[in-house]
Amino acid sequence: MNFKYVKSILAGCYLALATTLSLSATEGVSASALKVEILQGNGKFTTHTVAKGETAYSIARLYNISVSDIYALNPKAEKGLKLGEQIKIPTSNTSLNQTANSNVRSYIVKAKETLYSIAKQFDLKVDDLINANPELKLKPLSEGQSLLIPSSGGRSSNNVSNTPVPQSIAQAKSRFIEHQVVPKETLYGIARQYNTTPEALIDFNPILKDGLKQGMTILIPSLQSAGSSYPSGQVPVSTLQDIDAIKVGVVLPFLNKSQGKSARFIEYYEGFLLALEEMKAKGLSANVYVFDMGSETGTAKLKSLLETSEMKSLDLIIGGFSSDQVDVLSNFAKKQGIKYAIPFPTKTNETQKNNEVFQLNAPHEILYDNTTRTLSTLFGNANVIYITENGNNDKKEFITALNAQLSQRGMRATSVAANQNLSANLALALDANRRNVIVAASGSAQLLQSLLPVLSSIREKQPNTNMSLFGHTEWQTYPQFFTDFYKNDTYIYTPFYMSDDDYKTKQFLSNYKKWYNNKSLINTYPKYGALGYDTGIYFLTGLFKHGKNFESSINSISVPALQTPISFNRISGSGGYMNNGFYIVHYKTNGSVDKIEYGK
Repeated sequence: MNFKYVKSILAGCYLALATTLSLSATEGVSASALKVEILQGNGKFTTHTVAKGETAYSIARLYNISVSDIYALNPKAEKGLKLGEQIKIPTSNTSLNQTANSNVRSYIVKAKETLYSIAKQFDLKVDDLINANPELKLKPLSEGQSLLIPSSGGRSSNNVSNTPVPQSIAQAKSRFIEHQVVPKETLYGIARQYNTTPEALIDFNPILKDGLKQGMTILIPSLQSAGSSYPSGQVPVSTLQDIDAIKVGVVLPFLNKSQGKSARFIEYYEGFLLALEEMKAKGLSANVYVFDMGSETGTAKLKSLLETSEMKSLDLIIGGFSSDQVDVLSNFAKKQGIKYAIPFPTKTNETQKNNEVFQLNAPHEILYDNTTRTLSTLFGNANVIYITENGNNDKKEFITALNAQLSQRGMRATSVAANQNLSANLALALDANRRNVIVAASGSAQLLQSLLPVLSSIREKQPNTNMSLFGHTEWQTYPQFFTDFYKNDTYIYTPFYMSDDDYKTKQFLSNYKKWYNNKSLINTYPKYGALGYDTGIYFLTGLFKHGKNFESSINSISVPALQTPISFNRISGSGGYMNNGFYIVHYKTNGSVDKIEYGK
């Protein structure tokens, strides 16, 4: 990923990473009016007329010489250069200078220009500009800055060993940590070791785009100022920010290793970064801070975070895990006037009392109300039959909601117990003249083990009987039954579903492996990485297209989600926003799967 930098701060009780993207969709930028006048001298040097924004460093790079060479012939230049001043340029290596001049040109950055717009103007990649101007890794682009523009036909190599290191970078190298790759190390592991990210390592070591190799020496971008000191393992990667950018904070328990949960939250953030990369390419400018709460349930560390200036300056907060943490963050967001997105299920009712809240996972009562309304519409006047499991009422609320919807339509359902008489009783409950929708009153695998053989037997004996099976979210985690799902024309409702055959899913999984050293997503339902992507792509799109008050255009925000359909609706005039999106997944008898989004 071409992130300009990733900031990592561990100070006292919190961790903050900031990723700054200063790209925009500016197009049609006119060519630079810069004029560089070079006069031939006496054979030992040429004369260069200083243009606006040029420095001794940028001029030295233009001629492929060192700054000290310029100072040797122009002692006064050490005190600074003036516009229009003529300075001497040594020509001891004429062929080298001619080669350099033929492959690069100087360019002065105009107001509101970005790396993206400049690269597009000269038919380059952003990487090409960064490789030709390494100082862009140390400070953001600024108006009046002088850049070297490489030839579009001869882009610089990604191999660090072949890239000239200017004096300022050589001086800065003393503030880098050199790390030699040992067997079995991964890019992700090295990033964790130095409190940074794989993207930051790739930005400072372009050779890593070809893969991490044993024995390779890479630079760790600590950028620690001379004379400064930090606690062990707590060195900031960078402290640069884009002041005008949108500020987003991700607040999760990253460093808590209990029950393996921290790996899931890291994966969530990795997915979020992929969304950030996608939005960056569209022109988004954002500062993203990541705060570690430590505990998955406690609030002590979280409350201390709320006193920091970084938290108070955010435009959007994403995070919180436990109900207590969500409550603390919601109160803070309301007081500060910050938008707050709750990405995980919670038992709190923040949307009722906080108009800044966006709850991504609807509570069961809302999900059941939405899905049963859709179910009653889909199946019209079908013959609905509940299959109940003795001692298991885990879907009691769902059945109650469905009964209410059926009653409104003048319909009634029949109940059949999953016992030794299931086959005979179900056969009696079927209607040969109507569609029969068999609804499991439990989400357990045990109920399916009892029901599926019976359905198979009935299909053999009554091949003309129209039957469909309807089940629950957790059924997608039972691959042992998928073949039977197809045979029984099965439907499930779910707030999350990711199809492995979907093009966008394949692209996401490929990018994830590419950027995270061939790592696969953790086998969870839902997938945390995909959830991070969906959350990121939705809210970053809203902020990018509609600004900090994007909720006023909430109905026009539409993104192609990987796993979580997102359709926010306001709960009340004074309340927040609830996601009413869900899928009906249909395992069709022809062996295909339809994923249909509802809730809009």
